[in-house]
Amino acid sequence: MSVRPVLIYPENRDIAISNLAVHWFFNAFEEYSPDLVTLDSNSGIFYDTKLHRTPFVFVSVSYGLSFFNFVKILKENRIPLLKKDRENGMFPILIAGGIAVMLNPEPLNLIFDAVFTGEGECMESDIKKMMELETREAVFSFINTLPYALTDGKESFGTTYASSGAFSVCSNKMLHKYGNCFNNRKIIEISRGCTNRCKFCAATYAYKTFREADRSKVMEIVEQSIEEKQGVALMGASLASVSFFDEILEKCAENSISLSLSSLKAVEITDRRISLLKKCSVRTVTVAVESANEVTRSRILKNLSTETILNAMTILKKYEMKSRIYLIAGLPGTDPAKEATDVIGLLKDLDSRKLLNETDLSIAPFAPKPFTPYAFEPMMTKKEYKIYMDVIRKGLTELEKKVKVEFFSYKDSVVDVLCGQLKGDDFIRLIQEDHSLGVN
Repeated sequence: MSVRPVLIYPENRDIAISNLAVHWFFNAFEEYSPDLVTLDSNSGIFYDTKLHRTPFVFVSVSYGLSFFNFVKILKENRIPLLKKDRENGMFPILIAGGIAVMLNPEPLNLIFDAVFTGEGECMESDIKKMMELETREAVFSFINTLPYALTDGKESFGTTYASSGAFSVCSNKMLHKYGNCFNNRKIIEISRGCTNRCKFCAATYAYKTFREADRSKVMEIVEQSIEEKQGVALMGASLASVSFFDEILEKCAENSISLSLSSLKAVEITDRRISLLKKCSVRTVTVAVESANEVTRSRILKNLSTETILNAMTILKKYEMKSRIYLIAGLPGTDPAKEATDVIGLLKDLDSRKLLNETDLSIAPFAPKPFTPYAFEPMMTKKEYKIYMDVIRKGLTELEKKVKVEFFSYKDSVVDVLCGQLKGDDFIRLIQEDHSLGVN
């Protein structure tokens, strides 16, 4: 086949070109001159490729809400959503992947010609072989031999994972020219999975064990960034658990290279690390606390003491760092009003110690994720979320606007949960009828 593969990432371009999966795709298939279609582009942003004129369209979905945007993209390109409505040979072969796909692959078999579950490094050579085949029939026969592929022609499939040291995703040069959400810093993935076993988090259970990226390749990219005087954005759920994390900080600090971090665990915040981050122009550190109640944190296996939180905030204040505290409302077994009161209590304790330094709160309602121990726990009601928010807002007035708060949408959280739970026609009806709920 004459191939220019197209990747659909169903969010706006600035979000798409900041995503690791997009950079992996463009690095892996650079020889094929791939193109990218986003929510705000009807055709490829690089070569103006039309979806109906390419034999392979790959779709990477990171968030449940992105499925609604995908529906919109197909509609604008006059491609039927359901594969039973796409006449054989008249439309491209649609293949789905990504974390949202891994979490609930079965209903997607009604839409896509194939659903690939797992990590791209394990699929790269297979995809290249597939794109070299001469006919659609040969392509489908080949796909049906792949252990991680869900299709109509197979009875079973599994999820494939790259081993530790077998991956090293970094910014693609062509994509990097368009900038990103990290002030155009070079994106580097240094880990996958998480060292914790928090009961609510899909990063732990969907990605299985904690794994480090290829150290030699990561350090090579860091050295290149230093030579180019280019900032670096480090990506991963357990950054400081990476054996060479501190080495990266030291090299960047020595050469005044700006850094951006996805987040740090409170227990990972040390004097040495924050002093190095200060030299790397880091001004804000995100700390995932989840709950202000230590009993709740213990129950969800967060294993984070209040003393550790206070110690982390003390160090951040010492180096005049801003903090962003992430919390989850309505965790299983909690009372919303009490949990919110505990949040205000923690903030007042921090304030009495003069540890609130332009602190932001980011709060989302608990959303059960597939594969986690809390997969079948109920969400809090909308009324309970309002009670939680009201207690927080009232309590913050007593702190003289020292803390800003952002609440994640309850409606979007509900829809995201449904995208991970609904099967078959129920899933299809959801994304067809309610796609306007998708966030642009």
